Amino acid sequence: MSRSIWLPMAAACVAAGLVTGGASAAGPPEQSPVQKHSPVQAPLPPKVVKKTIMVPETTYKTVTVTQEILRPVQRQKTVPLTRIVPQHQAVTKLVTIQVPEQRTRTETYLVSIPVPREVEQSFTVMVPEQRTRTETFLVNVPLEREIERPYTVMVPEQRTRTDTYLVNVPFEREIEQAYTVMVPEQRTRTESFTVNVPLQREVEQRYTVMVPEQRMRTQNFTVQVPREREVERTYTVMVPERVTRRGTRTVMRPATMEKFSSEKQAPIQAPSPVQKLQAQTEDFTWTETIQRPETRTKTERITEYATEQRTREIPYTVMVPETKSKMVTVNEVRPEQRTREVPYTVMVPKTQTRLVRQTEFRQEERTREIPYTVMVPQERTRTERVVEIKTEQRSREVPYTVMIPQTRTRLVRLIETRHEERTREVPFVVMVPKQIERQFTEIVYKPVTEERVVAYMEMVPQTIERTTQVPETRMVAREITYEVPGETLQR
Repeated sequence: MSRSIWLPMAAACVAAGLVTGGASAAGPPEQSPVQKHSPVQAPLPPKVVKKTIMVPETTYKTVTVTQEILRPVQRQKTVPLTRIVPQHQAVTKLVTIQVPEQRTRTETYLVSIPVPREVEQSFTVMVPEQRTRTETFLVNVPLEREIERPYTVMVPEQRTRTDTYLVNVPFEREIEQAYTVMVPEQRTRTESFTVNVPLQREVEQRYTVMVPEQRMRTQNFTVQVPREREVERTYTVMVPERVTRRGTRTVMRPATMEKFSSEKQAPIQAPSPVQKLQAQTEDFTWTETIQRPETRTKTERITEYATEQRTREIPYTVMVPETKSKMVTVNEVRPEQRTREVPYTVMVPKTQTRLVRQTEFRQEERTREIPYTVMVPQERTRTERVVEIKTEQRSREVPYTVMIPQTRTRLVRLIETRHEERTREVPFVVMVPKQIERQFTEIVYKPVTEERVVAYMEMVPQTIERTTQVPETRMVAREITYEVPGETLQR
C-alpha cells in the first residue's frame, strides 16, 4: 500500500522539476502563477477488491442422429402425345352475291305553297311608373358615460436577506526545489568530406547526318481514252389522232300538257304535274383525240472510254544517313577526399536548487447582506369613459319604379303554307341476291396421337445416420480482482 502511495507522488515531483528546470535555463527563476478560487486536492490510493462471478462454460458432446433424406431416382414412362397436323382440302361452296337491278317507282310527295296575309296582333308593353313608399329602419346611436373601475398594480418593494458563502483565502510559503539546467559546452571533432574537382578534356564524337539523294522510279498508271461511234436507237412517240365515235344515250324530255286554273301559283322547284318528264333514247356522235404509239429510229453518236496502261518516270528524294566526327570538350568531375575541424556544442546537465514561493488556499465562511426586489400587488381605481350603443327606430320616404303592363295592337304579315299532294316516277337500283358456286382451298387441322418415352425424376426416401456436435453450457464460479478508485482529499 505504501509503494502505491509514493509512486504517484514521486512522478509528480519529477514532472515539477522538469518544468522548473526548463524555466531556469531560459532566464532567472520566476514565481509560479497564483491560482485563485481552486483548492489543492490530493487523490487517495485505489482499493483492491476481490469478487466471485458466475461465468458460462460451453462443452460439445458427440451425438448420433437418425435422419430421413430424399434421394432423386431417374425413371421413364410412356406418355401419349397429340399434335395437330394441317391439311389442305379443296371445297366447293355456294356464295351469294348481290346483282344490281334497275327499277322505277311512283312516289307521292307534298309541295308547300306559301300564302301571305295580314292579321291584327295584340301585344303587351311594360310601362314604368314612379312611386314612393315609407319604410322604417333602426339606427344605432352611441352614448358615452363615465364608470369607476378597480385594477391591480404590482408595486416593487426593496428587501434584504443574509447569505452565507465560502471564500478561498490565499497564503504563501517558501519551499526548496531542485532543478536541472542544461549548460552548453564547446567541443571540436575531425570529419572527412569529399570534394568534386572539375576537369576538362577533348574527345572525338561521331554523329550521323541525313543527306538528301535524288533518285528516279518507274510508275504504271491507267488512262481513259475517249472513242466515238454511231449506233441506231429505237424510241416510241405518242402521235395524236382525232377519231369519231357513235353512241346511244337516254335523255329526259318534258311532255307538253295544257291545264287551265283560275288561281295564280308561285314558281316551285319540284317537277310540276303540268310538265311531265319522259325518257327518250337517241343516237349521238362525238369527236375525241387519242394518243397512238408510233415506233421510230434515230442515229446517235456515243462516246466510249477505253482503258490504256502507260508508264512514266517520277523523281523522288531519299534521305541517306552519313557518319561524321567532331571534337567535343567534356567537363568531368574527379572526387577528392579532404579533412576539416568542425566545432560543435554539447548540452551538459547540471543540478541546482532554489527557493520557490508556493501559494495555497484556505476556505473561510463569511456572510453578506443581499438586496432584492419583491413585486407587491396593490388595488387602485380609475375612471373610464364607456361608449354604449342605443337602438332608435326611424322612418324615411323611398322612391321605387313599378312596371305596369299595357295592351297594344299592330298589323303583322303572316306567311301561311298550303300543302298540295303530287306524284312522280323515281328510278332506283335494287341489289338482287344470286347464288353461284366457287372453289375454295381450306386448311383442316387433324389430331394425330403418338406415344413418347419421357424421363422424370422421383424423390425416394432413405434413412441415414450422421454424427453431430451438440453444445452444452453450464455456469462456473470464477474469482476476479479489480481496483476501486479512492476519494479526493482537500487541504
